[in-house]
Amino acid sequence: MVYRVLPVGLINSAQKYLTAENFNFRVNATSTILKIKQIWTIEVLKENSPMVHIRSSLRRYLAGDNNGKITCDREIPNPYNKFVMIMHPDGKVSFQSEETKRYLGGAEDNITCFAQAISESEKWVLHLAIHPNISMFNQGKKKYLRYDANENAVQCDSELPWGRDCVVTLMFNFKEKKYSIRTSSGDLIAWNGKLEPCQSSKTLYIPEIRCGMICLKDSEGRFLTGRDNYIRTIKTDSPSLDELFSPEPSPGQVTIRSTLNGKYVSLKSGADVSVHQSQVTDSEIFQIIINNTTRKACFRAISKDYLAVGPQNIIVASPILTDDCWFNIVYNGPKVVIKTGDGKLLTTKSNGQLVLGYYTADNSQEFILKLINRPLLILQSDYGFVAFGSGTQRLDGNRPMYEVSRMTSDEEGYYQFKLGKTKKYWEMDKDGFISGTGEQPINFIIQLVGSNVLILKAPNGKYMITQQSGDFKATGEDVKTATMFLY
Repeated sequence: MVYRVLPVGLINSAQKYLTAENFNFRVNATSTILKIKQIWTIEVLKENSPMVHIRSSLRRYLAGDNNGKITCDREIPNPYNKFVMIMHPDGKVSFQSEETKRYLGGAEDNITCFAQAISESEKWVLHLAIHPNISMFNQGKKKYLRYDANENAVQCDSELPWGRDCVVTLMFNFKEKKYSIRTSSGDLIAWNGKLEPCQSSKTLYIPEIRCGMICLKDSEGRFLTGRDNYIRTIKTDSPSLDELFSPEPSPGQVTIRSTLNGKYVSLKSGADVSVHQSQVTDSEIFQIIINNTTRKACFRAISKDYLAVGPQNIIVASPILTDDCWFNIVYNGPKVVIKTGDGKLLTTKSNGQLVLGYYTADNSQEFILKLINRPLLILQSDYGFVAFGSGTQRLDGNRPMYEVSRMTSDEEGYYQFKLGKTKKYWEMDKDGFISGTGEQPINFIIQLVGSNVLILKAPNGKYMITQQSGDFKATGEDVKTATMFLY
């Protein structure tokens, strides 16, 4: 039984990632880029225990035998697959075989578990292998971090990670091997709780892994804490639950606006579902959950109720997820229709009631589905992140580190992207390539195909694709050829 898991990249003293190869399940450390083969899952076996398993992306367990030879071919762990994870003050870790008492280390094709003592070769940097856009849950207060625009500070006070201000970006500085936390405002949390525009020693933190969660330590040895009104660091020799954070994936959240009356679908606790609201509050925001197999979607409100088909084909709030909660989303340009399995469509009545009906010629069955919890968009495919190619202004799709785009949208449902580095907009050339040189915004369409997966349709009517070579261009003819991006 595993207590908690944490996906990571493991960087050795030669600045290379530990890699699990398909061929004979060999292990080496030859890659400078974190991709699928470089992702390992640390399985914490018990609460408050340093004992772990290390599982590869091939779902095989790392082991060191009595001769120090490394293998990674077992699907079910045995005693040789068990390691003690040892934390060092600089945030690095070492792994000692519980069975042989030797340490994991080495470089290139010579990875072993033979050293009797820890040197730099037996120390590893943990690079969290999660999409950078996350929610941060504090174990002590049992609350999520939230950017407070009125105070221009980060609070630890949100029951649920709801809306754009509960999304933070965990930024890994490869050179320093430290992290910064960027808020939805684009600023970084400094040690004193203030927000800074640029990365510096005041905004960089060493991660310490504890029970599969993280503490963040500044350059003076102080720990980021959630115990006060706003997030800052404190001096403590023994970090408590208030200094312990869980980075969690941040599923997409949307608003649903009817094109009939321009109002938002609202689900308020104890009230009927309606399409009356002109302003967006938490009650007009829905977490969108998309089944990876059926591609059907359901919509979960902050009350934890779901939109569901009720009696007489009226849309109601359901406290449990049933078959009546699942819908098909059909995109028509920037607008959508939302259908049930038997072909009925969500329809806005003139009185603001939301019901099911058959096809009509008016716009009562059209909605604008707006992604609202990604003010800072980061796109990641199987080949890497979308970012500037080396020495160019063109965006590639296979970069090891990402480029942030500030996302805006208009009333018609189109999205625009402005790069944080150049302060320029995405611009498309005649061949469909994207560069970060635009003076004016251009319109893209986002289609949500997973709970945190999207595809992009460009102004030329083609879908964005990315290739292993790095090409990031609008040449996809249909949804099937479009690249799916984690966001």
